[in-house]
Amino acid sequence: MNSNLQHISATIAAIFISVALHATNLNKERLASLQPLVDYDLSFYTDINITTDSIILWEKLLSPELEKRQEYHILFPLKMMAVQALVTEGNISLAINNANSMYQQAKTIDYPFGTALALRALADTYQSSGNFQSAMESYEESLKIMQKIPASNSYLKTSMFYLILSELNFKPMADIQKDFSYLESLYHKESGLPNDFYLPCSYAYYYIQTNMLPKALECLKQLDTICKQYPYPYYFSISSYMYASYHIESKEYDKALKEYDELLAITKKSALFRHVQLLQERAKVLALMGEKQEACKVYEVINNLKDSLDAQSYLRQINELHTLYQIDKSEHNYINIQKNLYYWSLSVILIIVVLIICAIFHIKRNNNRLLQSQREQEEAKKQAEKSIHTKSLFLSNMSHEIRTPLNALSGFSSILTEESIDNETKQQCNDIIQQNSELLLKLINDVIDLSSLEIGKMKFKFKECDIVALCRNVIDMVEKIKQTQAEVRFSTSLSSLKLTTDSARLQQVLINLLINATKFTTQGTITLELIKQTEDTALFSVSDTGCGISKENQNKIFNRFEKLDENAQGTGLGLSICQLIIEQLGGKIWIDPGYDKGARFLFTHPIRQGQIKEEETR
Repeated sequence: MNSNLQHISATIAAIFISVALHATNLNKERLASLQPLVDYDLSFYTDINITTDSIILWEKLLSPELEKRQEYHILFPLKMMAVQALVTEGNISLAINNANSMYQQAKTIDYPFGTALALRALADTYQSSGNFQSAMESYEESLKIMQKIPASNSYLKTSMFYLILSELNFKPMADIQKDFSYLESLYHKESGLPNDFYLPCSYAYYYIQTNMLPKALECLKQLDTICKQYPYPYYFSISSYMYASYHIESKEYDKALKEYDELLAITKKSALFRHVQLLQERAKVLALMGEKQEACKVYEVINNLKDSLDAQSYLRQINELHTLYQIDKSEHNYINIQKNLYYWSLSVILIIVVLIICAIFHIKRNNNRLLQSQREQEEAKKQAEKSIHTKSLFLSNMSHEIRTPLNALSGFSSILTEESIDNETKQQCNDIIQQNSELLLKLINDVIDLSSLEIGKMKFKFKECDIVALCRNVIDMVEKIKQTQAEVRFSTSLSSLKLTTDSARLQQVLINLLINATKFTTQGTITLELIKQTEDTALFSVSDTGCGISKENQNKIFNRFEKLDENAQGTGLGLSICQLIIEQLGGKIWIDPGYDKGARFLFTHPIRQGQIKEEETR
């Protein structure tokens, strides 16, 4: 029995050892396949056996081992290829996150080559999304770092090629000749390699863009020669795209369509994002040929594909990442300034020993300034991050609030076009469309008011008016438009009260508060009350007998887009606007925490303004 157990144990151990050896051999094979791509900075499409899925998987499997062995010269090119693979698949969000992680990792270990590749991966993402200005900035930053690294000629060639493409797409021709000269100098240093493809390719695209077609054709023939020498699928794809651009400029649209069809057959399964871009260009060619109906069909296909790519999401994330990078760049510049000042101070101390007391005083003063500057920059950074967060939250809430009425408008408008529906259904659809149109218009008006108040552009016209009469008018108006059984009433012991205010804005506040109360009070009463609190101050209150507001929610009721009942109609901006208007009028608004019969809002208003203006004032 013991011998059987020993035999079983030996068998299991042998299986584990064979599995480990097999995994090790697989990793060695993968590294062997990646080595020429890393050496010459070639796309992973160069090897027909390497797909986007495989390069993403290899990056996950090989990264821990490469990090452990500190083989960063392979690790970061592999990470850059994985980012490019994600972009090719249209997974822009994950590509951005990986590029950011790659950048942070390179900075942590202080590895300039990795930083340069991370910037280039970020630039590739910008270029794929059509943000050529940001792409050029990132490529230039990457090149500045790469130029200081020995034996980086292959990566410089490729980066220059993509920079020139971005410049030609963005049309800044001022420095293009200087960039071509630098790219040629790189080829003079080292030629006869697979990446020789990029120089004639850059010139071909330049001549096509500048309508110098004979020269463009000569460069395209050079590309054909290189493609025969290095038959990489990636080179054939670029060459086909260049030929398509050439045929468009020479008005040979049928040939251009043929080239696009060949490229679309390749990108349909493995490169959805690039597939959409090629479909757009094919639709433009069809439009140039007068085939507008066919072009429309292509655009319908494009719209369906774009929904799956979620373009709005990844563009917003690209802008957020760009902002984070700019903040990080500012911190890096500040650290460099601090180091320079430190070395300068140290040199002064060592050279001017006689004036050591003055030197110490000077260093202390500079240190105080640096600390003050650091505090100011940290405060500015916090304000910037807060602004970014506020903007993102605002856009997120806006998209949520706008989407509901827009979906209703789109859905019920399409129903109205159907001939089979009866008049009653048409009337119901029309009512729903009207209701959502008014909701959307109110949201837009609220946002405009909120923005105007925040930046100080809303104008107030102060003049004396009878506030008691104004309150009665407001009650009559709300009584006519209310959608509740609750009674709306006005209570005051004053027969008349002259108040210096902007009557239109004050009326807007009162209507907002009363309409807000009608939404949550189906039965009972809603009361607007006015009293003279002091000789200089009037106190308004709006009370209802509705469901009320819990104490934990009372401190956030004036936040933007705050809706305690998500099913209630409204935008969640009304109380924020009321608060800003009342502050501009010189008063203060709050909710009564001790009122337990529903909800009560109170606000004060000065009877006389500090400086009465009959004309428009801010």
